[in-house]
Amino acid sequence: MKSPRIRFLLPAVPAFALWPLIAAQAPARSATTAPDISGIYWATAYNPQIQPIGGGMPPYKPAALAQYRKNTADLAAGKLDEDRSRSYCLPDGVPRALEDPYPFEIVQAPPRGEVYQLFEINHMIRRIDMQKPLPPDNELSELPYYSGHSAGHWEGDTLVIESAGFNDMTFLDNSGAPHSDQLRTSERIRKLPDGKSLEDVVTIHDPEVFTRDWQARFVYQARPDIRIMDWNCGEKHRDLSQVKGVHSR
Repeated sequence: MKSPRIRFLLPAVPAFALWPLIAAQAPARSATTAPDISGIYWATAYNPQIQPIGGGMPPYKPAALAQYRKNTADLAAGKLDEDRSRSYCLPDGVPRALEDPYPFEIVQAPPRGEVYQLFEINHMIRRIDMQKPLPPDNELSELPYYSGHSAGHWEGDTLVIESAGFNDMTFLDNSGAPHSDQLRTSERIRKLPDGKSLEDVVTIHDPEVFTRDWQARFVYQARPDIRIMDWNCGEKHRDLSQVKGVHSR
């Protein structure tokens, strides 16, 4: 945002003094301040199988259901090569990272307003661009990411995130739920009325795997008392026993 010339002429000027210059160069923005959802969050409950809203199983197509059953059997038999996120410490992707029983941090970065999710597991960093929409499909397919490409905007107190451009090297959850590179997700993130809980309702769209779109809901507790650890899979980790259901992992 700041030009090289400004940085050269004013090397000793405090950063806050340059804000009027930055604002003058920035696109016009709404006078409404974005809600503050920054902080560290941690799930209070965990299930290795992603739970659709309303219960039951995700609406798999027959071939995808057969693949899911094979994946679960392979994981139960200890064939960890099937799960690259655990065998090679690759990023979990979305929505699996949302389901994990590990803390994560949300950072809202001024002045452009990018939002970052910093996941403790496998150092996954997710950037949500708040300035422009997702690129066209042909551009997304040229550079697929584990966590996809994400663009966001605010609807009142709710952060809406659209993501696409995923690779197909991850699972949707910790039980082996498959997806294709046609996966698209839409999330609605907001603080709940208690002011201490964060809700993320994600819509899953993947016409190669599912017969219809479906949703899952995740709720996290704000944890200002902890910090994200420098941790990678296979190493000693913090105690997760406080997360209900984590013993089933």
